[in-house]
Amino acid sequence: MIELAPGQATSAVRALCPMSGYAWRRCVAVLDGSAGGRILTDDPAAPRWVGVQEFSDASVLFLAGSLDRDLVAGVIGRLRRERVVSVGLAPESSLQALLPHDFGEEGADIELEDRDPGVDLARLVVTPAGLRLVPIEQDLVPRCMWGPWMVASLETAVDYGLGYCLLEGDQVVAEAFAGPAVGGVLEMAVITREGYQRRGLATVVCARTILECERRRNRTWWNTGAANAGSLGLARKLGYRTERRFSVLVWRRRSA
Repeated sequence: MIELAPGQATSAVRALCPMSGYAWRRCVAVLDGSAGGRILTDDPAAPRWVGVQEFSDASVLFLAGSLDRDLVAGVIGRLRRERVVSVGLAPESSLQALLPHDFGEEGADIELEDRDPGVDLARLVVTPAGLRLVPIEQDLVPRCMWGPWMVASLETAVDYGLGYCLLEGDQVVAEAFAGPAVGGVLEMAVITREGYQRRGLATVVCARTILECERRRNRTWWNTGAANAGSLGLARKLGYRTERRFSVLVWRRRSA
């Protein structure tokens, strides 16, 4: 196996990679170098297969090309020495038959796109008393709670996306971020600090972030666990109306 750094994929490697299916824009972000990850292949100039892993919490692995069980097991075995490995599968996917059976978890995710412009986000941007709503700029990045949306590096996070947060004093209590951009489409991420939940803060920061994306003529999409009723409810409240369900298999990190 040959490993390429994010942003160093050849045109032949890129041509093999998926442009549809589960979280496929994360794969493209690694190829572009706007997200952290690993790119594995047999031959960068004339690849028969490609494996791309992105470095979010899920560490999703994308596999494409001429694959067999031994190859897939070898790729997953190599990657899980360092971090968790997840694979998302559409109902019609033929990849499932090639995956090793020693996964530790099986679940489901839902992706939501196609936000209804008729849903008025501006009315949801109401800053609670005692808090300040501000854009996430470089000086705020180190104070944010969640790193996966900044996986390329903390230094370049705001170069590839945008977000808003709510501050109480100098402390970030809720944050939303969209990015990295892939073809003008950005993935949403949101988190609220413990002790500040169930106050509608996630709605405020998400609505403001999406409004700014759309002002720039960009679109957004949303990924969440199928069992996460709160995240699903928020996405639907914000107007996302096209939903697709994927099964997700997870291989936990295993020491060499």
